[in-house]
Amino acid sequence: MLINFLIVIEYREYHGPFIKSCPCSPFTVSCGYHNLNLHTGCPYDCSYCILQVYLDHKSPVFSINLGDLKNELKEFSVRNEQVRIGTGELSDSLAYDHRTGYSLKIISLFEMFSQVVFEFKTKSNQIGNLLRVKNVLSNLVVSWSLNPGQIARREETRAPSLKNRLRAMNQIQKRGYKIGIHLDPIIFVDDWQALYTGLINQIVSVVDPARVVWISLGALRFPYSLREHIFKNKKSRLFEGELVKGYDNKYRYFKPLRLEMFKYISEKIRTLISAHIPLYLCMEDKEAWEEVFPRVKPDTNEINKQLYLSVFEIK
Repeated sequence: MLINFLIVIEYREYHGPFIKSCPCSPFTVSCGYHNLNLHTGCPYDCSYCILQVYLDHKSPVFSINLGDLKNELKEFSVRNEQVRIGTGELSDSLAYDHRTGYSLKIISLFEMFSQVVFEFKTKSNQIGNLLRVKNVLSNLVVSWSLNPGQIARREETRAPSLKNRLRAMNQIQKRGYKIGIHLDPIIFVDDWQALYTGLINQIVSVVDPARVVWISLGALRFPYSLREHIFKNKKSRLFEGELVKGYDNKYRYFKPLRLEMFKYISEKIRTLISAHIPLYLCMEDKEAWEEVFPRVKPDTNEINKQLYLSVFEIK
């Protein structure tokens, strides 16, 4: 999907810290990830996306003071070990890349920080600049957020299709990049088992498991303020599963249902893709971790270490 060239992209200096800990809800187990807030604004308008109420404007804004970021990274990488960091919280990492070439600037920067893992997190198929890179960095991961095609067509109406995302993943891995996968948000519908099994089979058909560094699992969650946006999408089925207000004031599925979904999907991943790829939960508490992944210690440092080392185990 090509982004409308009538959209005006703003370039301005960013004031404040670029690097921030990924915001976790209270009482949830953090995976130790950090966000790099280099640009804001996303064209995809997904029904469940918090950006619809979080950002006060829709126009994309890209930061130009990358020298300040370089200095911040120097200090941050000295103070912290096994850093995993990426763009994708306040924007899609690659949606506008065919217009901005911003990915090349980021790659050039992280070439100087080979001990820091950087992740492009995206739903885009705008990978042209990445494919032109001559030397693929060993500390670089390109990750896609995926949902079954039937769900994506309803809830991710402006994003590239699942087919196009999978094709982009296949091209990227063939070029030598390492791949991440985010099954987040997992959305309940009556036939969710069949749909997510089908998605996993589609992933297997195009992605080499040996190139996948991690897969995250996260269930649908959103604040009350997002309801108005969801209702605007007449095709949305986000309210098909019963949702309750959780301890973090976000609406979620009942915990037994979330655990059932996590267990089912993780088992399909283990069986159909690989038994060795690190899996982790997003925005879940210690009890959920112990129930879904009993062999993984629900400790932030341990989780981050496993995910970080996974990147460098792939040559």
